[in-house]
Amino acid sequence: MVFNPLNELRALFSRGEVHAPVFIIGCGRSGTTALGTLLAEHPAVTYLNEPRDTWARVFPRSDIWSDRAPARGGRLVLTAGDTDDARGRRLRRLFHAMTVRSGGPLLVEKLPINTFRLGLIREIFPGARYIHLYRNGLEVARSIEPLARAGRWFGAGGYKWDRLVEYADGRPDTRGLPARCVSPFHRGLLEWRLSTRCAVDFLDGLPGERFVELSYREFTADPGGAIVRLAAFLDLDAGPPLVGLAHDRVSRRAASLDREPLNEPEREIGGPLLPLSMDGNRSGLVPGRGEDDGNG
Repeated sequence: MVFNPLNELRALFSRGEVHAPVFIIGCGRSGTTALGTLLAEHPAVTYLNEPRDTWARVFPRSDIWSDRAPARGGRLVLTAGDTDDARGRRLRRLFHAMTVRSGGPLLVEKLPINTFRLGLIREIFPGARYIHLYRNGLEVARSIEPLARAGRWFGAGGYKWDRLVEYADGRPDTRGLPARCVSPFHRGLLEWRLSTRCAVDFLDGLPGERFVELSYREFTADPGGAIVRLAAFLDLDAGPPLVGLAHDRVSRRAASLDREPLNEPEREIGGPLLPLSMDGNRSGLVPGRGEDDGNG
């Protein structure tokens, strides 16, 4: 972002707030970065790529990655009860200042862990819209695996993984599953399951016009068509330059695992949403929100 002193002053003295941002949600390693950076090319969009520091300024407990997370009491799940009027107003103003600096009035945020914090987001931004990008859970776990082996995924000292374990063992449908996760691949698959279930359950309670679902398969097979559909949802004009960028930049980088047979640990850890994420005949995971109703 180019520094502009006038915009900095406007942001500093502005008392405006962002009330209706767009959140890209879904498990990490599902293509959310590619989607966000593509939308960032639209002049009307201010894109925030994983603004962890911004969230931590207002909600220190949102930190589950850094070596400061234990002292901050970092938590995986944050709900409406974790905010108040002052904190909500502060975050809305911070987001507004960022739109003033960039010049794009539509704020789009991507921070995958926020899929566990949708109750908090809805409380602060009741007018928000959501793009749910989902991917075959086996592919996500394969993508997480090398990062986890290198110590670059589950937080300093494994703090994030420990919070995922607490969350999974506190749910009747996943209790005991962390103990079955004997490899980084299994751990990534469990994170995918937990994250995807949070997204599906949250979106199932929203009106259809507030969200759109997009599969990684669709996004990589026809990126131009996907960006046109998303632009329509966001009330943006997707002109030929943006469509061309989509085709130039977006492609599948790893082999598809959609036809991969599932073994018993994968079926148990991945849960009932895993086969659906591999099913090319469905375009959405939210019950009743498939292609027929226009929410793909």
